[in-house]
Amino acid sequence: MMSDRLNSFFRYLAYALELVVCFALTTTPRLLPEIFGAKPALLVCVALTIAIFERELPAMIFGMIAGVLSDLSYSNGIGLFAITLTVVCFIVGYAANNLIVATFLNFLLYAAITVGLIFMLYFLVRFVIPGVEDRWAYFQAHLLSRMVQTFVMAVPFYWLNRLIYRRLGPQE
Repeated sequence: MMSDRLNSFFRYLAYALELVVCFALTTTPRLLPEIFGAKPALLVCVALTIAIFERELPAMIFGMIAGVLSDLSYSNGIGLFAITLTVVCFIVGYAANNLIVATFLNFLLYAAITVGLIFMLYFLVRFVIPGVEDRWAYFQAHLLSRMVQTFVMAVPFYWLNRLIYRRLGPQE
């Protein structure tokens, strides 16, 4: 019993450190290279991979934290990513624990849908609804690349968080 609590504490601490490191990597200028005009959204990768392994409540909480940090790094205000990642991580956590087994192939499906949904919603709210003129040029020059990079970068985070969960997860 005590071992499970201690393992949970260290597992959540590892996730929190992961979020802090990814936030620093994302917000430090010229630390991550821009490929085709964009950087991957590492915080989205971390939140999504945590949601695959954790139950709904921890998934939702880490999704909310990752969303707030994403909002601060992309738009200097809290809103779109915080709400979206909170809801998406809750749904993914629920689905991965109750509906569809969390295998690597299923994770790839979750990641493709989630990343596409989050960035298309971002594009809709930030560019389409306000009527920004060069929205399609921005989409092609930045968002497509960011979506692909985020999807690709989610794979190493999957394996990292799988290792953390296996080592520090609930003992059966």
